[in-house]
Amino acid sequence: MSICAILSLLVAGACTDRRPAPTSEPYVITRDGGGQLISAEADRAAFLNWGGQIEIRGYCASACVIFTTLPNACIGQRARIGFHGSNVNVGPIGNQQMAGYLRGEAKRKYLAEWQYVPPTDMHWITAVEYAKLDPKVKLCPIRGR
Repeated sequence: MSICAILSLLVAGACTDRRPAPTSEPYVITRDGGGQLISAEADRAAFLNWGGQIEIRGYCASACVIFTTLPNACIGQRARIGFHGSNVNVGPIGNQQMAGYLRGEAKRKYLAEWQYVPPTDMHWITAVEYAKLDPKVKLCPIRGR
């Protein structure tokens, strides 16, 4: 059982920023500013179990970034990806927890630079730049082609 699920049993409304459950394929994330990391982790597990195509378009920032490394996700070529440090950093929680979902040069840059961006700010990169940092990231085909 996820931390979010346990918290929701103990405290009503503890995980209030959940994304809607997938109802059709593809599931499109267009403007996601993140939210609680534990809530995003629960959503990531649901997206992984669902297995349908996920398209990240528009922008995806903060906790949303953990969806970019799902095997069933692609990122729109015109999308923007935003990073900042966590406002909770205790042991493996916060920045280390976030880094666990990143790969390659993107993970290295997060640990070396982006985790130090204050939670009230954001470091933005394009989807194409992000895919260069993590070649396993899939870019979505441009719509209409």
